[in-house]
Amino acid sequence: MACPQPLQNVATVMLETGMRCGEIYRIRRSEVFLGKGFLKVTKGKTKASVRQVHLSAKASAVLRGRLQRFKGENLFPQNDEDFRAATQTIDKMHIRTMERLKLSFRLYDCRHTFANRAVENGVDLLTLSLILEHSGLKTISRYAHPSETYKADAIKKMENRKFAKAV
Repeated sequence: MACPQPLQNVATVMLETGMRCGEIYRIRRSEVFLGKGFLKVTKGKTKASVRQVHLSAKASAVLRGRLQRFKGENLFPQNDEDFRAATQTIDKMHIRTMERLKLSFRLYDCRHTFANRAVENGVDLLTLSLILEHSGLKTISRYAHPSETYKADAIKKMENRKFAKAV
């Protein structure tokens, strides 16, 4: 929350949807369907990246705010100035913010955080792979790193199920 705009909005949408930075920068007004709870990614890293992205309440709130603020087609226009072309990058803003906050954090880490949260909340790897638009399950292992607590809880759940069946 200590980040300037549009960095704060980009990070929030990444954390809530798992989208890539470039996909967020290119969100256009005509691709957002808040009433239906999704947006369409019409251009992505690969052909498989073209997809429907389901929105959480927080992601919807960010996009609603940007739809109200900007009247042009791009919801993330360059320098957050209406009617400009889509942002290409906010790397310099991110670097300055991290230096000011004395943090070491890549913006892309938000995508990894989304994956970890999804796994720890019970999303299966196949579904997560499809949400993130990975070409296969192998790629997802680079993103999802469940915590030690989560892994310990998984063992406890298995033990409890074994015990319940034995009784």
